[in-house]
Amino acid sequence: MKSSRLTLIAASTLVLAACSDGAVAPKSPDISPAESRFARPASYMSNYVAIGTSLSMGWANDGVFVASQNTAWPKQLAEQTGVDFTIPGIDAPGCQPPLAAPLIAFKRIDGSSAASSTTCAANVPGVRLPTHNLAVENATAAEALNATPATATHDRGPVTGRVLPAGMTQVTAMASLHPTFVSVEFGGNELLPAQVGLLFAGVTFTPLAVFTSNYTQIIDKVKATGAKAVLVTIRTDLRNFPTIRTGPEIASQRSAFAAYNVGVNADCDASKNFVFVRGKVLTAIITGVTRAANGLGAYDLSCADVPGTVDYILTPGDITFLNNLAAQMSDAIESKAAQNGYAFFSLGALYDKSKKHLPFELEAFLKSGAPYGTLISLDGVHPSEKGQALLARAARHAIQRRYGLPGNPDGKPDGKPDGKPGWKP
Repeated sequence: MKSSRLTLIAASTLVLAACSDGAVAPKSPDISPAESRFARPASYMSNYVAIGTSLSMGWANDGVFVASQNTAWPKQLAEQTGVDFTIPGIDAPGCQPPLAAPLIAFKRIDGSSAASSTTCAANVPGVRLPTHNLAVENATAAEALNATPATATHDRGPVTGRVLPAGMTQVTAMASLHPTFVSVEFGGNELLPAQVGLLFAGVTFTPLAVFTSNYTQIIDKVKATGAKAVLVTIRTDLRNFPTIRTGPEIASQRSAFAAYNVGVNADCDASKNFVFVRGKVLTAIITGVTRAANGLGAYDLSCADVPGTVDYILTPGDITFLNNLAAQMSDAIESKAAQNGYAFFSLGALYDKSKKHLPFELEAFLKSGAPYGTLISLDGVHPSEKGQALLARAARHAIQRRYGLPGNPDGKPDGKPDGKPGWKP
C-alpha cells in the first residue's frame, strides 16, 4: 500500500513526500514445512501475476531493492504455491535506498541522508520487463489504470520504470502476460496520506465513489483475462499501526525527550488525539537538537490539533472518518470478490497485531534495530520480512478456502469453505 511517501528530512524539519529471482522467500515461523506448500503446484496459479502498491512490491525501510523484493508476500506466496514468479529486481543500493538502523543516525544504507533520495539503481542484469510482480510504490487504483513510467505522478517515474515497460500501465502489463491468477492490492494510498493530520478530499484521501469506479475498472480488466484472483482489502484500524500513538504515550517519555532539547507540552498528558510519530517525533528530535546546537531553547512538542496544517496529529474524529472509509472501500472490494467468485483477505492479518505488546519508548524508538516491532520495517508502515510472511500466509489460506487445496482427492479446501463458521486460518 505504500501508504504515502513518508520521508525523513535530516535537517530542521521532517516532511511527508507522500528482478531476477533471488533466494527462496522465508516461510512464516508458525507454518510447518508440511503446510508451507500446497500439496502440489496449483494449476490455476501456474501463471501468477501481482498488481498493487508498495506492500506487494516489497518496499521496506522507505526504499526498495532486490533483497526486499524477494521477501514480498506475492513472492513468498508463489514459493509456497510451487510456481515460477519473476520479479523486477532492482540493484543495490535501491530505488530509493532504504533507511538504515537506527533511526537516530538519519541515514540510508548507502550512507546518504535519510532525506528523500533521487538515487534509483538499475534493474539487476538479466531482468526483462514486465515480470510477474507489477506492483509499484505509491500506486493508487487510478495510477494502476493510467500511470506509465512517463506519466506516473509525484516523480515516481524512475521507480515505475524499474517495473513497467515504456508505455505500459500495471493493468495493461498484467493483461499482456495472460495470467491464470492475479492478486489485486489497492486502497492504502487512497487514505493513508491523511496521517499527516490533514483530511482534504482528492489530496490526502480519495472519495469512495472515485476509488470504487477505478477499482471496478481494474477488476473488469482482470475478469477479461479469465484468471482466478485474490483481492486484498484494507479492513483494519489505524490505531493498530505502531506509528500511531496517543498523547499520554508521548507524555510518558517527557524526560527522555528533554535529553534532545524537546519539551513535551502539558496538552499531551490527557489528550484524546493521536500522534503520527514517524512525522511528529522525528521532527521534534531533529528540531530540538538543531536548536540546542545554536544555543536556542527547547522545541515545544504539542499534541494539539491545528486545523489546516501538517501537524501529524489526528483527532478521534479523523481516525473514525479514515477507519470508516477503509471499511467502505473494503466492502466494495469484498463485493467484487463475491460477484466474481474471487478469494479475498485483509491487511488486518498483519496490522491488527503489529502493535501488540509494543509500548512507545523513545530511546528504543530512536536507537533499536526494530523501532516499530518485528513485523513493521523502519518506515513505520511497510512490513518487515516477518510481516510479509503473515500476509503471504493469509493470502494462501484465502486461496485455499475459495478454490480448494490442490492435491486433495475431493478438491476441497483444508477447512470449511467461505461463508460457513468453523474455518480457522
